[in-house]
Amino acid sequence: MGCGAKRTASEAASPAQMDITAPESPLASPGASPPSLASAPPEVDMSPARIGQLDRPDRLVHLFHGLSALDEGHAHNDVRVVQFGDSHTAADVGTATLRHLMQARFGDGGRGFVSVGKPWKSYAQDGIRGGMTNEFEGSRIRIKGDRAAGDGLYGLLGVDISSDAASARAWTRIAQPASRLELDYLQAPRGGSFDVFIDGSLAGRVSTKAGETAAGYTAFDTTDAPHEVEVKTVGDGDVRLFGMALDRAQAGVVVDALGINGAQIFTPLRSGEDHFAEQLRHRAPDLVILAYGTNEALDPRLGDAEYERGLVELLGRVARAAPSASCLLLGPPDLARRASKEQPYVCWPRIGEIVAIQRKVATAAGCAFYDQLEAMGGPGTIIAWVNEPHDARAKSDFVHLTRFGYAQLATSLGTDILHAYDEWRAEIGLPPTNAARTWGIATR
Repeated sequence: MGCGAKRTASEAASPAQMDITAPESPLASPGASPPSLASAPPEVDMSPARIGQLDRPDRLVHLFHGLSALDEGHAHNDVRVVQFGDSHTAADVGTATLRHLMQARFGDGGRGFVSVGKPWKSYAQDGIRGGMTNEFEGSRIRIKGDRAAGDGLYGLLGVDISSDAASARAWTRIAQPASRLELDYLQAPRGGSFDVFIDGSLAGRVSTKAGETAAGYTAFDTTDAPHEVEVKTVGDGDVRLFGMALDRAQAGVVVDALGINGAQIFTPLRSGEDHFAEQLRHRAPDLVILAYGTNEALDPRLGDAEYERGLVELLGRVARAAPSASCLLLGPPDLARRASKEQPYVCWPRIGEIVAIQRKVATAAGCAFYDQLEAMGGPGTIIAWVNEPHDARAKSDFVHLTRFGYAQLATSLGTDILHAYDEWRAEIGLPPTNAARTWGIATR
């Protein structure tokens, strides 16, 4: 199959080998019997239900209700967007663009969930810089053979930092204002204590010792300003930190960038489901975005049936943990490969097949779908982006984008969501808002 030819969704999927359900159906109920995907339409009717590259914006109604409350000035809670993904998300360039775009219209509810310290060497996000001493160690689920090693308790992001030593230090500098800092950690029978410093002053001591193993949360209120947060272990037991949520007193939009380099949809599935559900439930998202597909497209061992099953299972976990939240599958951007160093880069047809499977599953699961591949310009676009002489939108690995490319795609996504939201307001009879039609801006 050439780069210009795509398999249809029905050709890409293997319906006989997977089950999926609609949003109010047994997808959120593990004990029920979901209908087969074979009963779904073989093709997705895009014409009446698409805005830009956003398929089925009607699946975002819960998000739209939250945005409407902010728009009309009577919201008491933030509208939280949680995006799980791979290195595209971990870079927090596209998610930062989406964050700024949404907050510019609906208000800044806070920076969101971030790691404490530096769980891996390249970890850095928009306005977030951290570090830690050698006594702290970052950890995530490890794969040995075909099985996951570890206890599956790694927090919302899926990566933690831990230490059983005394005086281990981890710190995070936060450029954006925050007035409430909530630390997320593991409580356990052998749990230790740590001190929390905000801008150099001791804010309190947290004990993680408990009769049973479970997540724990401790919040600190402070002035609404940029801060430096540091934790320092006491040395009386094991301390495992999952991260912290940075919020503000005012209601607004919050966008969490929960990406891990090299992740696939199977990465969050390797966490224990109860732990994953508790973490996501505590975050109380209004929209969950799953932004995977690049690493799956590069995995020669991964077949369609296995990928479909994993995607359905992850959507099921999300639905059971946050049944009222809207969901959106964010298709991967374009990529290119070459057979050898002497050969030129060519487009990679597998990325289009992954997109087709995602679109099919999203439709059956009651989720919206956003096609970043088409938003870029279609298969092969990344080759042109890499070769742009100025402000190139893609990096020379032909996989990752530059800040210009990520910003363009996130602007396209955000403006299509805002366009859909304004259309929804009109359809249900709500008056127009005073906000500028930010969905009408150019992307380049």
